[in-house]
Amino acid sequence: MELMEYTKTYQEYKKELDAVLTRTAEDFVQIGYLLKVARDTNVLAESGYATVTDFARAEYGIDKTQVSRFISINDRFSEDGYSDHLLPSYKGFGYAKLTLMLQIPDEINEALPPTLSKAEIQDIKDEVDAESKVTDIEVEIEKAEAAAVTDWSILPPEGSPLKRNLWQLGKEQENLFRKLWEICNKGQYPRSASIMDALIPQGDAVYTVRIPGERRTQIIINSDGATVINLKTLERSKYIPQDICYEVEELLNGGSSPEEQYKMLYGEDLIPEEPEIAPVQPNETPKEKKPEKRKESRVTKANTEKKKPKEPEKKPEQMTIPGAAPDPAPEEPQTQVNDSPSGETDADDQVPGQTDLENDFPQYCPSEGDQRTAYRQSIRGSVENLVRYVEMDLIVAARQQLSDISGYLDRLEELSKGGGQNVEDVETGESEGV
Repeated sequence: MELMEYTKTYQEYKKELDAVLTRTAEDFVQIGYLLKVARDTNVLAESGYATVTDFARAEYGIDKTQVSRFISINDRFSEDGYSDHLLPSYKGFGYAKLTLMLQIPDEINEALPPTLSKAEIQDIKDEVDAESKVTDIEVEIEKAEAAAVTDWSILPPEGSPLKRNLWQLGKEQENLFRKLWEICNKGQYPRSASIMDALIPQGDAVYTVRIPGERRTQIIINSDGATVINLKTLERSKYIPQDICYEVEELLNGGSSPEEQYKMLYGEDLIPEEPEIAPVQPNETPKEKKPEKRKESRVTKANTEKKKPKEPEKKPEQMTIPGAAPDPAPEEPQTQVNDSPSGETDADDQVPGQTDLENDFPQYCPSEGDQRTAYRQSIRGSVENLVRYVEMDLIVAARQQLSDISGYLDRLEELSKGGGQNVEDVETGESEGV
């Protein structure tokens, strides 16, 4: 097709297109404003229509739902909430996007770039909805679990919301972690441009992360900097690009490899990269037009799935009484044939090779004194947990500890009824650990 000559310059053409796109969003706000005028004034008095919805349906085919939506868009996105002018921060958004954004808090909407697609805004709304379903008790239990870890702290480092959430971003997005580690440890100076390019390959991006024991947070980044927003409290913090690059280098500088640095930061292994397999090339390949590569989404959802640890090797089943020390599995005895014609065995005569529970597996039959000691230790530990959970207002977890204590006391009572050693101590509560 022969190209027609266009008299305007590219800059003039782009300015005209920008004006049309901006006006489209302005039009939605203006429609909402005029519908509000019809609703709130006497302008329809001589029209014969009783309500604005009757007017809009009869004259323009706009149903009741659309009328409500146009008015809501004007309420949320116009200057002062009642005018025909769109707020500057929402210029470039269309009707479909603004409709979705009605269900997202203003604190988030104000930071969103207009380049986001409708699907990407839907992803942001999904994250907001997901966080609204997380209860405070779930967050407190996660916090208690994190605080109980002694071999390795899984909590983020102290510092700004930006630093803490970039730490979590690296943990959740391992490919991004590898890329940023390479830049911070092997890239050439200045690294700032490379770091920003890795974070916002399409010019802007929205990352959602969730630190265990805390709420989801969105990191909205563009060339001007970052806005960090807590999806529960809607608290916002703003940072310039230099802040972003500084925190990334602080976190990722170090280690001889990304695997080593990841292990140091998170106490977990970085999942190995899958090697790329080159496709088999036929001898004669016809020239075909390659499909365009689909652009990656600017919005990254929070990865709340926990890594599955390697399953430990199965060991022989052992007694589950707390405190009973597990012993290595004994060798299986060789069973011999009983020569007795009747097939019966005297209770006092042990057939050679036959299993004797008390003699062959003493660890499975702890003495009464050992059982008492085990139960007392378990009660002591449960009491400590009970006090800790009550102080943290973790009522459900505290009730579970009470249930465990009651079970251990029942077992001690059974032992005491047998007339064993320390019966009187157990009944009066004077024994050690009770």
